[in-house]
Amino acid sequence: MVIKIFVAIDDSRQLDGAKAGQTASILTKFIEENGWGKCAIPSRHRLYSHPDTACIKHNTARSFSADIGEQYLQNFIDHACKLIKTTGAPNSNAGLAVAVPELMENKDDLIDYAYRTKEEIVSKTEALEFSKKPGIYLFELSGSGQGIIGALAAAGLRITGNDGQFRGKLHIGTGEDYIATVKEIVNESYVEQVKNMDFNNVGDDECVRMGEKVKIVLLDNKYTLMVFPTDIEAPKWQTSTTHMLRVF
Repeated sequence: MVIKIFVAIDDSRQLDGAKAGQTASILTKFIEENGWGKCAIPSRHRLYSHPDTACIKHNTARSFSADIGEQYLQNFIDHACKLIKTTGAPNSNAGLAVAVPELMENKDDLIDYAYRTKEEIVSKTEALEFSKKPGIYLFELSGSGQGIIGALAAAGLRITGNDGQFRGKLHIGTGEDYIATVKEIVNESYVEQVKNMDFNNVGDDECVRMGEKVKIVLLDNKYTLMVFPTDIEAPKWQTSTTHMLRVF
């Protein structure tokens, strides 16, 4: 039986969560190379920034979804815990969360928790309460284990299908200032849709000026390129700036 799982990592003392992103990518490759399942691209989720969160720079966590054979779930969890323990920095406060929506009694509780972590400080005690619920697995893997707060939140945010940015920059054509149609963008990359900042779809034949740092976000459970108006006739759209995308 194939089940969908949501895996998330937060190592809150690593600079900008870079190590969590690398670890998430390694875990997706591990699942696929072992023939255990198929993974989506890991996403980066912004959480509430405050000195009490013990983050060096930004407060972020990484998450990905996977369709995996149920018989491999425990083996995967064991491997993920071992990998994070052995590769993380000593004081990274790393945490791992694995959520299986079809086993959960109420996804809304997790989603509410996840969105609150983007707006306020949430305690580790509250996060640990979720480990008592079916379909949610939490692991404190180094330091204070505080990373389970963000890991659990990232899993919930990924479940919504409407939060998160993807690692790296999108390159289309000759790069910055290149003008591409929406159809070209979709055909030449992993982008599945293009939307404006009002969350409306942009037509296949409309043109977009590619900016300096083009980031893809998760929206409607799709890899999405966000754009905003140029206020000129052509091209009508410009790729959204990193500041505009902070909502994701």
